[in-house]
Amino acid sequence: MLEGKNILIVKYSSLGDVINGVPAVRFLRKNCPDAKIRWVIKKEYSPLFRDCGFIDEIVEYRGNSLSEISGFLKRLRSVKTDIAIDLQGLLKSSVIAYLSGAVERVCYPGSREMSGIFYTKKLGKARRTSHAVVENVSVVEGLLNNKASGDYDTAIDLSDETVCEAMGLIKVTPFYKGGLGGIKGFAKEGRLLVVVSPTSRWRSKMWPADRFAALSDKLHDSAGADVVFTGTANDAAYVDGIRRMMKRPSLNLAGKTDIRTLAGLIKIAGLVVSCDSGAMHLSSAMDTPVAAIFGPTDAGYTGPFGKKSIVISAGAECSPCRERDCDAAECMGKITVEEAFEKIYGFLKGMGIK
Repeated sequence: MLEGKNILIVKYSSLGDVINGVPAVRFLRKNCPDAKIRWVIKKEYSPLFRDCGFIDEIVEYRGNSLSEISGFLKRLRSVKTDIAIDLQGLLKSSVIAYLSGAVERVCYPGSREMSGIFYTKKLGKARRTSHAVVENVSVVEGLLNNKASGDYDTAIDLSDETVCEAMGLIKVTPFYKGGLGGIKGFAKEGRLLVVVSPTSRWRSKMWPADRFAALSDKLHDSAGADVVFTGTANDAAYVDGIRRMMKRPSLNLAGKTDIRTLAGLIKIAGLVVSCDSGAMHLSSAMDTPVAAIFGPTDAGYTGPFGKKSIVISAGAECSPCRERDCDAAECMGKITVEEAFEKIYGFLKGMGIK
């Protein structure tokens, strides 16, 4: 039905949401190998998809000035679009789908901000009734009239060059794989490489800094781990504060990776420990085990996707509140270092890593 069609995917942010759209686009490509698939993604995330063969073209969304908006719209309409699939479900994304010129414009039920007036069809599962990955895939299932049957391919392809660049950041030998063995420099041979991502754009999602410090020390001493912290340049001072509270050595790469080398670093890690953040979702895309610390958000909807994951939460009655700021922060404050470590250590043993 869609063979040879020009299809536009609209899912431009945030990083985790974009990654949760990958299985839907892969499922579309699997069933429509001859279709031309373009994807609207924010400029800062687009380099991550440079090596992904399941996309024909990335249309970078830039909207900080009139000239950028004009350039974006010109590129958007440079190719005739037959079908626009809006996986964002907002007014802005629905307008983008409309302005693409697509005659057929689809989204899931439960889209927001009166965006529904721009769609010709609503397909798939209603919003927040399943994991976001399943929700996105269900829209494509409805369009194709074909079930994925649990075939959710989350992989984002990276070049060997990108992986080697990430290895260079921690002075890792080229045959290093899966977080174990063959390490020179910072990480010692035979030790587990653990990437810790302690920050989030929401203050309420962040576990206390002193607990990340204590957990990292326990992982070093009891799980044979070498810890590498990641984050943005704005996070570097915060990470240094965590490291000053630690008794064991660690490495601060906050602000020293771009989005591709961050993915490469996560790909070669044996474990990622993260709050609800883009790094957590990247772990699923890189097929790396991840322990996610959750509080105000719904792990059933936006948690790590796949079997190589564990969610650590206090199960607070007020969770998920989805509040960006919370002075009580009961949901995160009740998670102890001991609880987190025991769950992570058991997870590692279950994965056969320890």
